[in-house]
Amino acid sequence: MDESFDALVKLENQFNFLLRFANDIIFLMDDEGCILEANDASVQSYGWSLEELLSRNIRDLQDPAAPVPGCKAAGVLFETRHMRRDGSTFPVEVSRRLFEHEGRTYQQCIVRDITQREKMQSRLARDAKRFEGLLKLNEAASEMPEKEFMQFGLEWVETLTSSKIAFIHFVNDDQESIELVAWSKATREQYCTAEYDTHYPAAQAGIWADSLRQRQAVIFNDYANYSDKHGLPEGHSALFRLISVPVVEGEKVRVILGVGNKETDYDSEDVEIARLFGNDMWRIIRRQRLEAELTSNLEHQRALNKKLEEAQSHLLQSEKMASLGQLSAGVAHELNNPIGFVYSNMGALEVYLNDIFSINSAYEALELESDTDSKALEQVRQLKRTVDYDYIKQDIFQLMSQSKDGLARMRKIVQDLKDFSHVGEEGWQWADLHKGLDSTLNIVWNELKYKCRIVKEYGTLPQVYCMASQINQVFLNLLVNAGQAIQNSGVITIRTGAEPDGVWVEIADTGQGMTSEQMRRIFEPFYTTKPVGEGTGLGLSLSYGIIQKHNGRIEVKSELGKGSVMHIWLPKTV
Repeated sequence: MDESFDALVKLENQFNFLLRFANDIIFLMDDEGCILEANDASVQSYGWSLEELLSRNIRDLQDPAAPVPGCKAAGVLFETRHMRRDGSTFPVEVSRRLFEHEGRTYQQCIVRDITQREKMQSRLARDAKRFEGLLKLNEAASEMPEKEFMQFGLEWVETLTSSKIAFIHFVNDDQESIELVAWSKATREQYCTAEYDTHYPAAQAGIWADSLRQRQAVIFNDYANYSDKHGLPEGHSALFRLISVPVVEGEKVRVILGVGNKETDYDSEDVEIARLFGNDMWRIIRRQRLEAELTSNLEHQRALNKKLEEAQSHLLQSEKMASLGQLSAGVAHELNNPIGFVYSNMGALEVYLNDIFSINSAYEALELESDTDSKALEQVRQLKRTVDYDYIKQDIFQLMSQSKDGLARMRKIVQDLKDFSHVGEEGWQWADLHKGLDSTLNIVWNELKYKCRIVKEYGTLPQVYCMASQINQVFLNLLVNAGQAIQNSGVITIRTGAEPDGVWVEIADTGQGMTSEQMRRIFEPFYTTKPVGEGTGLGLSLSYGIIQKHNGRIEVKSELGKGSVMHIWLPKTV
């Protein structure tokens, strides 16, 4: 019996120990709420002694402004606010339970101080609101002009810091002058009607610019009593509290963002919000300005590229005309030969026709004579002998054949000119490079035929997607250069071949060749090895540009005194 009693006493002592030193506040009350027992946590939390607590009702600890359930349910869990001895209040979570013992009703209350929980919840809610603001700030960046965007950001800073006014200044590169770029809408509409200069020296700015001078955030929770303040212009809202935060980039302050007139003191969290939004606003503004500058530069670059393309097109056309001008004497000579004999044949044909018509007239006169052995018949026979009628019958068809051959030659020359220039087909198209080589060779033939022998070693080529007229211009430049490199007589060999992803064309000559210095500079604009007046120095430079434009490459091999090889590679399609 004694052992059971001792165990019970020990258990009761352990329970009282746990009850006394528990972290939560624990009350034992009667059914009216009068406190019968309280632990140490209650004494520490409320500031009353244990004796004072035991003489009070739980309602004496209740904050009069806070709600509390009025029912006496068997088990209740609710939140309210309790009051300390000094009159301060704190949030609590109350767990209340009713129970019966020896015919009496008692209440057990476990009260938990939830100050830290509420602070955490408040912080989480504030963070969520802050993240929402930053998200909307980034969304608004693409939808608003710069000034409206800054006002939008200032309104969020006002809201999150519970401020009444907000402003933003940009600091110029010299760090000695500042520019007021935006007030919040509420500031201008409700609190500040003062006129102000948008640009002014930083030295004339008030203590709010200390954030620029000190390069750190400044807080003024008693603005009226700061002796260094400069005062406010007429119409400016009165200031009670103010924070000013710099946005620093590298070694320079770029932005000053300020908010003011919060009902309570500003703290580090308010500074962090202003800093966070200030940094983000400046990041977005700087990015947008860089993007606008980049877009402007890109448009300018496109315009310059267009002008460059037009100039290159004009230059290419000029070079083409210069090449044709250079070859025009040869082309004229090639046309003059068939034109000469066609013209001569037309003269002979005219005489033949006159003679034939004379004979025909004589026969018509003969038909009027009744005597077939008349003198008129003899005259006809004499006339046929005189004009050599039998020869005319034979030669007239030869004249016609020769004339048709001459006309065909002229038509071929004209067609080669058209094939070379691709008149009406200036765009990208599928082209036969062999046809282009042949037509270009015909155009330049008079320049080559007196001293060059042409050897064609054509492989099998697929059609290539290219600007045919420009590729033909390259062929022309290379063939003319090869011909000019040959002094007295030599060979120009044209080779072609195909690879899996492209085709190649080689034009080799047995001319005088080039030095390594000449090969190094051969594609430079206006560089030429020809005498003054015999070359523009643009042929190979333009040819290089044309091949580059086709995503191809042009290479040269040469040995002085032995000749040169120009190798062109083109993709099958660009």
